[in-house]
Amino acid sequence: MVSLKRLKINIAAGIIDIVGTFLYFFSLFLVGVFNGAVGAGDSTEFLMTFLLIFAIISIVIHAVAFFQSKKVHIRLIGNSLGIIGHGIYLICGTYLGWLAMIFTVLAAVFVLKDNHYSILDTIVKEN
Repeated sequence: MVSLKRLKINIAAGIIDIVGTFLYFFSLFLVGVFNGAVGAGDSTEFLMTFLLIFAIISIVIHAVAFFQSKKVHIRLIGNSLGIIGHGIYLICGTYLGWLAMIFTVLAAVFVLKDNHYSILDTIVKEN
C-alpha cells in the first residue's frame, strides 16, 4: 500500500482560511461598531490595517502552497479560491466581505480535502 503524505503549507493555508472566514465575518460588524463609537477613528484604522495585512499574508501563503501543490500534482482549486477570496477582501474591504467569506470557506474545504499525495505518483507523473 502506498502511503499518502500531506503538505504542511496546505494545512497552514486551510487553517488561515478558517481564521480568515471568522475575521471577515466579524469585521462586517466590528467596523460598524467602531465607526459608530465616539472617537474610535484610530480603532477602525487599526482594525482595517490588521485585516488588510492578514489578507496580504494569506495571499502569499496560498501562492507558495499553489506552486508546491503543483510540483506534487495536488489539485489547485483550493489555493486558487484562497487567492481569489483574500484578494477580494484586499481590494474591496468590508464592502464585499461576505463574498470573501464564501470563497475562503470553499478554499478551506478544498485545500484540506485535496491535500494528499504519494511519492510514487509524483515520480511516475514526472517521467
